[in-house]
Amino acid sequence: MSATEPRTELVRTAQLLRARGLAVGTSGNVSIRRADGRIVVTPANLDYDELTDADLVVVDTTGAVLDGSRRPTSELALHLAVYAARPDVAAIVHTHSPFATAFSVVRRPIPAVHYVLATLVEPGGDAIAIAEYATFGTPELARNAVSALGADHAALLASHGAIAVGGDLATAFARAERIEELAMLAWRAAAIGEPTVLDAAELDRVRAQMTRFPRQTRD
Repeated sequence: MSATEPRTELVRTAQLLRARGLAVGTSGNVSIRRADGRIVVTPANLDYDELTDADLVVVDTTGAVLDGSRRPTSELALHLAVYAARPDVAAIVHTHSPFATAFSVVRRPIPAVHYVLATLVEPGGDAIAIAEYATFGTPELARNAVSALGADHAALLASHGAIAVGGDLATAFARAERIEELAMLAWRAAAIGEPTVLDAAELDRVRAQMTRFPRQTRD
């Protein structure tokens, strides 16, 4: 990788997983796809507080290591599969955030308890889908994740965590935070009573409204 590439941004994003409560220990992983098609990923089994630019691993589309002295994340197959299926995706953030993971444990999609879910699913969708369970780090998990994600920007992984994608790293990370926010709201609303869930038609209206106010999605 050249000195102009965003190693520092990837390291900072990985460290934010813990700082923002989206991962514990060495769980979770982050990657970007470079313009030349090569993929830069976080390494396996390294405390993100100790992560530096030199620890990142560059692989090709088959997963072969091209640069870096560490092993790539154990979820490399997941990242490769998503990139292969989604040419629009240039960054992936995989988290073990607690509220989203709780939904994945009970195998329950995150419903549209707030209109910002419209930023995570495509028209016609009304929940963050959940992938069927498979052992971590396996091709089966990767296939299940791609299937659940579809054309959306977020999905849950059963008894595992969540995945967010975007055209850049900042967008993917912001979506990972949104997943956790929505899961937390759904959890807390259910503790009070039965949450009112927005339907797909309303989410489509929300998207149309967002095009009128592209920098404003909350108020």
